[in-house]
Amino acid sequence: MRTVWLASYPKSGNTWFRVFLSNLLYPDKAPVDPNHLPLNNLIASARSPFHEITGTPPALLTAEECDSLRPDIDRVIGHDWSGPVCLRKTHDAYTYLDDGRPLMGSRPDFAAIYILRSPWDVAISAANHWKRSLEQTVELLCKENTTLDYRKDRSSTQLRQRLLSWSGHVTSWLSAPLDVCLIRYEDMHAEPVETFRRAAGFLGVSAEDDAIAAAIEASSFRRLSQIERERGFREASKHGRFFRAGKVGDGRRLLPVECQKQLDQQYGIVEHLLERRAETNT
Repeated sequence: MRTVWLASYPKSGNTWFRVFLSNLLYPDKAPVDPNHLPLNNLIASARSPFHEITGTPPALLTAEECDSLRPDIDRVIGHDWSGPVCLRKTHDAYTYLDDGRPLMGSRPDFAAIYILRSPWDVAISAANHWKRSLEQTVELLCKENTTLDYRKDRSSTQLRQRLLSWSGHVTSWLSAPLDVCLIRYEDMHAEPVETFRRAAGFLGVSAEDDAIAAAIEASSFRRLSQIERERGFREASKHGRFFRAGKVGDGRRLLPVECQKQLDQQYGIVEHLLERRAETNT
């Protein structure tokens, strides 16, 4: 089965989309509990399948050794996948190994839905999630080699994830040798039915607009926030709420001017690529 990565920079709507798709594919279970999604969406950086398939605890290997094995592991997972769609979450940038192989595969066996959220709003949400100042968070979004590495945390369930900068993350996926369906977080708010319909169609999931609208309503931020308040959310950090606000435009309102300028430069790097892509698709 073809693996479709649900790729995004952290705090860009990845969880929202996975909840939506679960509600769309399993309407009898809607609204689904985000802690127990009926749709299997194994994250690319998960340690447990790495250990199960290789027979080697990743803690005994270097991050580079783990990376070198991931493409083969992902092919095994895709071959054995039993769900309706093989959609797997990832925050990794699309990078290449030292031997030239892509970490995240290539067509025809791999494809991607890429969720793009404005860097200004990502910074606000990520600062809350990572428990860092706005200035520290913006620095990470602008740093060329930003990496999430939990290997020293014995309780972590994830491998190293190379994010790069925000612009590096975006350009890596939009330039990847994959079929990539680009959706914008802002359009998920402004034009939800059309945007979610297009992404579902890319996955081969056909649904009437009424069913899509119902799944969107079942996945509303209000519902997700209420569930987190009442039951908690296992992907939340220990520092604060995962479903913080889900708004569009907070970055321009809350970020210091200097931080906005730094992220303006990040967006400028990808702006022409996005314009060319839009022209190609019209």
